[in-house]
Amino acid sequence: MSSIDNIGKNLDKQFENFNYLPQKIELDDMGLALRDSLLSLGLSVQIENGQVKKVPIIHVMQELWAERKMNWGDMRNEQGEEVTRPFMTLYRLGVKRGTAPMRFTIPRKESFRFVKTPKFDGTLKGYDIWKVPQPVYVDVSYELRFVTHYIQHVDDFYEIILRDGYSDDQRYLKVNGYDIPSIIGEPTEENTTEDITQERIFQIVVPITIHGKLIDPTKFEKVNTITKISIKITEK
Repeated sequence: MSSIDNIGKNLDKQFENFNYLPQKIELDDMGLALRDSLLSLGLSVQIENGQVKKVPIIHVMQELWAERKMNWGDMRNEQGEEVTRPFMTLYRLGVKRGTAPMRFTIPRKESFRFVKTPKFDGTLKGYDIWKVPQPVYVDVSYELRFVTHYIQHVDDFYEIILRDGYSDDQRYLKVNGYDIPSIIGEPTEENTTEDITQERIFQIVVPITIHGKLIDPTKFEKVNTITKISIKITEK
């Protein structure tokens, strides 16, 4: 292989189609990542007929929360199909400015970093320089609720959440390529067993906080600079 071919091959590797710029993160992205992470724990319980059921998670919308919280008897998934107990629900409680870790700059001073991305127009290979603002750090709080008829299912839920999911009180989520930490709070029980004529329902409520960040690629600015250099190499 000639030296020119070798240089061309190495340059081609540098200009493959990678995601050089930071990827978008929105609030919905963090909620979906949390749901997928909890599903990956694979919580399954034994039901009445001796079969093993995988416990689903329903992402409850804001406008349906008050109605669902008062009556779990008519729970349906995203496809409109009825979901029988046991099941889990995930609901976003609120969003506020990030508290941990502290990564803010001086008040009213914006911080930027510059990212170099390769490009190829078919003839010349060069680079674009992008001005990328710092992310906005947020704390997003969620409520994970487990609803079942049986106390044994409650034990199964505690074991998999506390042992496999949050053994050290935190769990990292994959959000569009980023590692985002989530922190578990103290679980509480809301059981309805006062009236023997009513259906017995056990509910475990687990608060979870995501220490995330918001990134909007539409705010990135391309910087005007010299980005193309032509190099000619000849062999004698």
